[in-house]
Amino acid sequence: MQVTNVWTRSGSEAVKEIVFSKRLAKIAADLLGLDGIRLFHDQALYKEPGGGVTPWHADQYYWPFSNDLTVTAWIPLQETSLEMGPLEFSSQSHTLPTGRDKEISDESEQLLQQTLKNQGYKHIVEAFEIGEVSFHSGWLFHRAGANRSDKMRSVMTMIYMDKNMKLKAPVNKNQADDWQRWWSASEIGKQIDTPIYPILYQR
Repeated sequence: MQVTNVWTRSGSEAVKEIVFSKRLAKIAADLLGLDGIRLFHDQALYKEPGGGVTPWHADQYYWPFSNDLTVTAWIPLQETSLEMGPLEFSSQSHTLPTGRDKEISDESEQLLQQTLKNQGYKHIVEAFEIGEVSFHSGWLFHRAGANRSDKMRSVMTMIYMDKNMKLKAPVNKNQADDWQRWWSASEIGKQIDTPIYPILYQR
């Protein structure tokens, strides 16, 4: 279950404190080597007890952006044991071209599980303590296990992008759907610069 752009729906100052955190935005800028970061959107993610696997995928597949300068902050809102299905990574897999045309699905899980293993990418999965924050780039392949606990797994995420990011023409159905939802009044090749995508950090 997911809720997008929580900061536009909630009057909670606690939500805005997290989403507009300059400290987190600066970390994103440093990781990407940029002098400014813009918010793409936030997303609250919930996995109920018994919730299944989140298959291997890369987020950037869904975004009609002119460059790859994106990073996501993944913030669990409780201590997250291995039993709860924390985020898992394939280290350095942002360099892998295979699977970039796959939406999240059983097919992506099977293909990428085998490809990442065969090509020797290191699989990383660890429990999260409360207060830990994880960052991953847009093309890094990741997944999450099933929630085998009796508790809801709650996570807050923010997706950051280059402050100079431009839109490109959609190249798949998911990007076209996002285009209709978020950018139908925008022009291809133009810089993203509207109030819903604020600059959060600038050196």
